[in-house]
Amino acid sequence: MQTTGAALRRKSVVTFGLLAVVSLAGCQAEPAGHAKADRIKSDPNERFTEAKYGVKASPRVTDLRRVPKGGGRDQVGRPYKVAGKWYYPKEQPGYSKVGNASWYGASFHGRLTANGEVYDMFGLSAAHPTFPLPSYARVTNMDTGANVVVRVNDRGPYVSDRMMDLSSEAAELLGYKTNGTAKVKLDYIGRAPLEGDDTAMLMASFHPGNVAPSVNDGLPSGVMLAMNETAPRGDRVFGRAQPSSALPGVRPVPGAASGQTTIDSIIQGSQGVPTPATKPHRFDPSNLIVASYAPAVAKPTNGAAGAIGSMLGARETTQRIEIGVLGDPATLAAVRAVADKYGRLVADPDGKATSYVLETAASVDVDVVLREAWQAGAGDAFVLRD
Repeated sequence: MQTTGAALRRKSVVTFGLLAVVSLAGCQAEPAGHAKADRIKSDPNERFTEAKYGVKASPRVTDLRRVPKGGGRDQVGRPYKVAGKWYYPKEQPGYSKVGNASWYGASFHGRLTANGEVYDMFGLSAAHPTFPLPSYARVTNMDTGANVVVRVNDRGPYVSDRMMDLSSEAAELLGYKTNGTAKVKLDYIGRAPLEGDDTAMLMASFHPGNVAPSVNDGLPSGVMLAMNETAPRGDRVFGRAQPSSALPGVRPVPGAASGQTTIDSIIQGSQGVPTPATKPHRFDPSNLIVASYAPAVAKPTNGAAGAIGSMLGARETTQRIEIGVLGDPATLAAVRAVADKYGRLVADPDGKATSYVLETAASVDVDVVLREAWQAGAGDAFVLRD
């Protein structure tokens, strides 16, 4: 009886042990399943995919649903030129404009933004050609009145009928994700902090249609936005944009230069680095409005402008890093050394300034090239997407 009882007890222990192992294996397998479900892949059915933008997206930093926050760079940026049009990034207090917005999602999730943050399709962010990075702006759907504050941390779009791109989540909140585009009102608020996760604050700023924005939009009473030291002075309450007739700066492009300025001649110092002439800002402390202009932009015809058009036509097999205007021959030489390692540096002069683009093959890890360009002195360089 004792032997039989002991055998039964041993059998029970073995059975329990097997059940425990099976149970433990099941518990260990479950997170793996969740992890797989939380990984994001490019969506071939997405309305605005890489093919739509015309350039290959940069390699992903992560494919997880949750991406790291912060870690980017505070920048205004140098003037740069895309498809014959000059863009002049600058601080734009009082900026308010109505135009078309689109959105971008899974195909860019987990990739570096223009200022080195990681794009989060589930966050409330945006891309704009000239706003400082990172900054805050309120976007209002003109058809529904729904509005939300977004974090602007990327550059683009570069399509004539679009003013900005929003993240997938922001487009969903504003009710135009299915349609793809919407007519929106864009109000610049001010600079955003580099570190920390502002997702909760941005979500609290959302207002459905026909509801006026509150004064602080989720921030404690009296909290103000910190402005960059080089920006026009003045406090602005979060969410309260001042009206302005000022429009963002996109300067007209003169005819392509026929001179023989070369990268070598600039590096050797035989010619100075051309820099664009800027229209003086008229600062009015009473209303914190910076006046600027944005006349129509001439279409590229021939010369350098035609060359850039040819380059854009072949961009499906290349990746492009927008360098913009470089300030001195030493920086230009350092950037060209980076370009020579991975591809080529293309100059696009037009008589008043020369903008540079670093082209590399689609197989190259463009994020590695981008970081080396930053280290070489091109601190405002970013991967170009249309």
